[in-house]
Amino acid sequence: MNVSVLGPPGCGKGTQAKLLAAHFGLRHFSLGETLRAEIEHGSDLGQRTAAFVREGKLVPDQLVEEIFESFVQRNPGKGFVLDGYPRTLEQAIALERILKFSAVLLFEVSEEEVLARVEGRVIDDQGHSYHIPKNPPPPGIRVRKREDDQPEIVRKRYHEYTRDIRPIADLYRKQGTLVPVNAAGSIGAVLDQLLHKLAENGG
Repeated sequence: MNVSVLGPPGCGKGTQAKLLAAHFGLRHFSLGETLRAEIEHGSDLGQRTAAFVREGKLVPDQLVEEIFESFVQRNPGKGFVLDGYPRTLEQAIALERILKFSAVLLFEVSEEEVLARVEGRVIDDQGHSYHIPKNPPPPGIRVRKREDDQPEIVRKRYHEYTRDIRPIADLYRKQGTLVPVNAAGSIGAVLDQLLHKLAENGG
């Protein structure tokens, strides 16, 4: 079983992708978390991608494909939940030679809701996301704001997302794997909706 969770920044896709991975026993892949970890570690890949992430720009497709293909090779025989990936039509097409999706979950949420959610979002030293007050970190966990969670950067990323998602959605809609999701509810309500829709979709 391979599932992609797509949606604008701050829509909750990261939280839901981890919950789905745990529920079905799949490997969770977050491009954003992977890139931020590389930047934190100061690796060659991190240095090559740091400027893109900090300015809210998309990382070039060739680098992204290299990162994900390496992840798949390290986890042979596993099913995956992809968190916010693919991000471009070119990435979606390249992915088809690596794996096939059981479902592509498309989170739908307004720009205003995204901005409200991002305002309370923080991450810990491992890059795990929390939300104050909706999903606060455990006691004693040190958290900070993400550099790319500034309102002007989030607005820019939201508009880029709405532009780039159309051809990707069209591709998966034609393949019959696209599953629209109302992402405006609570974490539990959205998860229940996802599990119901995946069951309907044969997941």
